[in-house]
Amino acid sequence: MGESNRTLGKHAIVIGGSIGGLLIARVLRSHFEQVTIIERDSFSTNYEPRKGVPQGRNVHVIFGGGVRVINRLFPGFFDELAKTGSIVCDFSKDLCWYHGGVWKARPKSDLISYWQSRPFLESNILRRLKSDTNIRILEKCAVTGFLSSPDQSRITGVEIRGSEGADTREELVADLVVDAGGRGSQTPVWLELIGYERPAETTVEVNIGYASRIYEPSHDPSRDWQIMAQYGTPPTSKRTGYIFPIEGGRWLVSQVGFLRDNPPDDDEGYLEFARSMELPDFYNAIKDAKPLSPISTFKFPANRWRRYDRLSRFPTGLLVIGDAISTFNPVYGQGMSVCALEVDELRQLLEQCQGSTAISAELAKTFFRKAARIIETPWMLATQSDFLYPETSGKRPLHTNVLNWYLLRMLQLCSGNERIVRTFYEVLHFMKKPTAFFHPLVLFPVLARGLGFKTSYEPSKQRPCVTESSEVA
Repeated sequence: MGESNRTLGKHAIVIGGSIGGLLIARVLRSHFEQVTIIERDSFSTNYEPRKGVPQGRNVHVIFGGGVRVINRLFPGFFDELAKTGSIVCDFSKDLCWYHGGVWKARPKSDLISYWQSRPFLESNILRRLKSDTNIRILEKCAVTGFLSSPDQSRITGVEIRGSEGADTREELVADLVVDAGGRGSQTPVWLELIGYERPAETTVEVNIGYASRIYEPSHDPSRDWQIMAQYGTPPTSKRTGYIFPIEGGRWLVSQVGFLRDNPPDDDEGYLEFARSMELPDFYNAIKDAKPLSPISTFKFPANRWRRYDRLSRFPTGLLVIGDAISTFNPVYGQGMSVCALEVDELRQLLEQCQGSTAISAELAKTFFRKAARIIETPWMLATQSDFLYPETSGKRPLHTNVLNWYLLRMLQLCSGNERIVRTFYEVLHFMKKPTAFFHPLVLFPVLARGLGFKTSYEPSKQRPCVTESSEVA
């Protein structure tokens, strides 16, 4: 990524040292003389999960769109990761995925994915940032509010509380403040304190419980996969399991229960939960594997979208990004990729500001509108899937039943129609829009199956083998 003349100001502040916060700091460094990241937590020095990131022990994935953004910001980043431990996979060939009551076909593809623990990914991004002496990182510091101009039209910095105690306070002046503070973002509260409206929130409540641990894989010479995902089939089965390869030749295993059907955190209960899943494949894979860590639990209550794009007034000099805008059911693994795509939109907007000497009042409005367009796709995919469970609470769009009728039948076709499974993965990786689901080559087979016409195959619960390229209509 080329450097600009850094004309937009002397100082930018990023609230939160999440992966999104680290990425946005890299973007801002091209336009401001100094960037400060303010993080409540301490960063890990040995690839251990951070206390302030409770989901850090669970499985994480970055889809193709997010990989492209990170490689643009840090050229050669994933090549380096692969050399130091990240596992490189052909996403569709190496993934065994049971979803919608069928195993997806496994055609060879060019969808390359990188698999590692979240602390490993975060630490390597942090290492790249620390090589820039003009990026300052304040650990164990909390932002307690915004500083603003006398008429409250502009955010001029933040007030922070240091690690030495609650009475240690400091004001940091900045030309731009970006809130990358995640689900716990206090921006709605701080906006209200200076006379602005809180953004409206859309929520879809799913009450998910995670239980994760690291394993040494069992020896199985017949194993033909590197990644396994076994989803429960709504509305009856609420239990899901993942096996992801991570650095060190280990497995990161997560079990998930929807709607308060939480997996246990004891050894016997953990295996029994796996045994109770819809199919035995996941249990058979982990039953002889050797546990290397305690079981870590995490709960996620609801998908949430703060509609900053709908606010009529917003102060200049402030932006919100990533989980601080929207959080999705983590079962679908979209969060980090969505945040990376938002970071890339902001990069493009700031590059268009070259030649300016200050942040425009229109920047936030334009950014929130573009971020909403990015969020629409994963929000639709996540919430439509969640609404397959009748107990999921939240306002159901009028099209929910019709769309879910269609999507379920499309998922069933993913077990034999390689064109459809490739389309599904291309949308999942942010390479195509969801409108690709309604391309005639997808639409006609789905409608034919849904209307009861005979097709050339029947969905199977047998795990598929890798195939070269053999389309099945």
